[in-house]
Amino acid sequence: MTDNNNELPEVTDQRILEAWKLSGWADRLLEEAGIGVTIIDKDGKLLYYNKWASENLDRQPRHIGHNVKENHRRSITNPRFDAMLQLFRDGRKDPVRYVANPYGTTTILVTVSPIHIDEELVGFSQFVLLKEEVQELCCLFDQHGRDPFEKDMLPNGPPT
Repeated sequence: MTDNNNELPEVTDQRILEAWKLSGWADRLLEEAGIGVTIIDKDGKLLYYNKWASENLDRQPRHIGHNVKENHRRSITNPRFDAMLQLFRDGRKDPVRYVANPYGTTTILVTVSPIHIDEELVGFSQFVLLKEEVQELCCLFDQHGRDPFEKDMLPNGPPT
């Protein structure tokens, strides 16, 4: 991995304020994102999960440093997990998105993406949303448009 910030894609693609160091903010972004964030290494070992994941998923401190397959509840999950990781090892760059019901009552929307450093696959990120929350927001928007959101955020109404 390079220590030269000029070689980072967010710098060369000009997707970050010049000389701004993301690392000082990155941990807060992950912790306060309002979605589940899990990071695993290229072999499937759990490296990190955020507070949301601990509150809404089954992530526990004893899982850190262990392969996530050790904690999957359904036997079909591990072959699917292996196949997904193999897609990334074989060169897939696009995220894999799927819906799962790992706890019987909670349905989650999952996005798994590869993490590359200096073009080497080093791990994977997993972002999780609760399907019920997403559906409620979409239904509310479909029925009422932006009005409910604006009323919560702008009690005096939107600027005219």
